Amino acid sequence: MKNHILLIIVILFASCDRIKYPEGSFSVTPVNLDFINSSSDDINSNAHFFEDRIEFVFSTNRPGPFGNDFNLLTFNIAFSWDQKEGIFAVRELSPNFQTAKYTSIKRLAESTASPSDEKGPYSYQEAKDNMILLFSRNYEGVHSITALPQKPVISLNSNTLPYFRVKEDSSNEMYPCFYGKEFIKGNLNGDGIPEKILFSSDKDGQFDIYEMDIPTGMTPLEFLADAAPKEIRKLSINTSSNDHMPFVLGDKLVFASDRPGGLGGYDLYYAKKTAEGWSSPVNFGHPINSEFDEYRPIISPSEMFQNNLMIFSSDRPGGKGGFDLYYVGVPK
Repeated sequence: MKNHILLIIVILFASCDRIKYPEGSFSVTPVNLDFINSSSDDINSNAHFFEDRIEFVFSTNRPGPFGNDFNLLTFNIAFSWDQKEGIFAVRELSPNFQTAKYTSIKRLAESTASPSDEKGPYSYQEAKDNMILLFSRNYEGVHSITALPQKPVISLNSNTLPYFRVKEDSSNEMYPCFYGKEFIKGNLNGDGIPEKILFSSDKDGQFDIYEMDIPTGMTPLEFLADAAPKEIRKLSINTSSNDHMPFVLGDKLVFASDRPGGLGGYDLYYAKKTAEGWSSPVNFGHPINSEFDEYRPIISPSEMFQNNLMIFSSDRPGGKGGFDLYYVGVPK
């Protein structure tokens, strides 16, 4: 009899710990990140995952030491799903939850502040002890891809902040990101190896998305720093309109474009990687897009959710002012 009672108690306790809601779902209607946004423009984000936390970097022109130019700002945030109660939450984390990775990204982002504009941050872990932050900086009216590593690279002058020109002309080169068959930015099990660098440039008059191969045996930073001429290819998804601000997660490319057929201004689009290249772009449609502008989408893998997390900026009504950052769920 005692054994039966003990077994019942064990079963009852076990049922209390049972996962009732294994997966959550991000809202399919964009939600304003109101605890981050301001009355200024908040745009161009980057998310670096550590467990269930995100080291979040974005560009803002809120008043700062250099006036109202765009500088990088960081937040330590979490999108969480309670598997026992079925409760979703997004919040800023207290300093007690700061990790070494967040401290590294925060220090790197704060080090970029200058009288010029910094936009389009993109972080990646080149080695266990070397976080690298890529972004675009406006040098005398022209944006160039810029890198800030935790550890100096031998081929770079560690006393200066290195910037790179893919082509020696007066065009803007912006929004670098990586693609690789095994590369998934934000993958908690390791990022894999980047094979290509994608970026946008207006060298032909309007913004187009380009790619270039990273040679085997070279890191992305070594390749960018190499003075040898670089072969670039314009992606087939481009149009005669502006195709801009690319970001890749796995086999999905997301970007912004003001091509005809959208809802108005810049809309967000996605394309899938195939054996032949990138598929024809698809408009995300309403309610992600609006008659206003939607800029720089990024996608993050989300293990406890049925869909992936996408963050973008928009100047649609209902925000705090200017461009605000929004999150939304998109299909995996």
